[in-house]
Amino acid sequence: MAGSQYPRGLQELAQLPTVLIHQKTSVRNKYRILSPDGREVMYAKEDSSLLHAMFSGKDRSFHIDIFDADNVEIINLRRPYTFGADKMEVTVGKQLAGIVRQEVTFLKPVITVNDASDRPVMRVKGPVAKTGPCKYDIFDRDKRKIGEICKKWGGFARETFTDADSFEIVFPPNVDLRLKASLLGACLLIDFLYYER
Repeated sequence: MAGSQYPRGLQELAQLPTVLIHQKTSVRNKYRILSPDGREVMYAKEDSSLLHAMFSGKDRSFHIDIFDADNVEIINLRRPYTFGADKMEVTVGKQLAGIVRQEVTFLKPVITVNDASDRPVMRVKGPVAKTGPCKYDIFDRDKRKIGEICKKWGGFARETFTDADSFEIVFPPNVDLRLKASLLGACLLIDFLYYER
């Protein structure tokens, strides 16, 4: 699909070098996705049963649908229930855009962002300690740092008493729109794996 045929929200995402993601507190997660100047360009909401969310916690399977400012569904994230390492499918315009996989590691968290054929394109490596502000570096196949996902510190009260997290994604330059959507998925998977209560 040519860029001009994408819904407005995807066209905006294609132009943004950075996005901010703010989680709204809820049993089922909701997120606001903002441009660098603070304008809401998309929002995301989890579609799972209340009981599943309450009893399975961060290990639950989920569907997250991402909508643009015109309320058009533009990206879908699907995390099936699995034993072992996590996996998430990312679709854009009803077509598979990428697969995000958790790697089994001993210390640092590692997420692999794969293309639609499940071939590795990028790796996201996080810190050993996941308290306070944390940076997850994005590397290309040649192990060069090309971007980052940053978990922002929300302050003691917010971090202690709520499940509302904030992130910033600095996208690699000239990255394909499908991989930007997959990096959004990687960020939300990081939230579920390491910061969900």
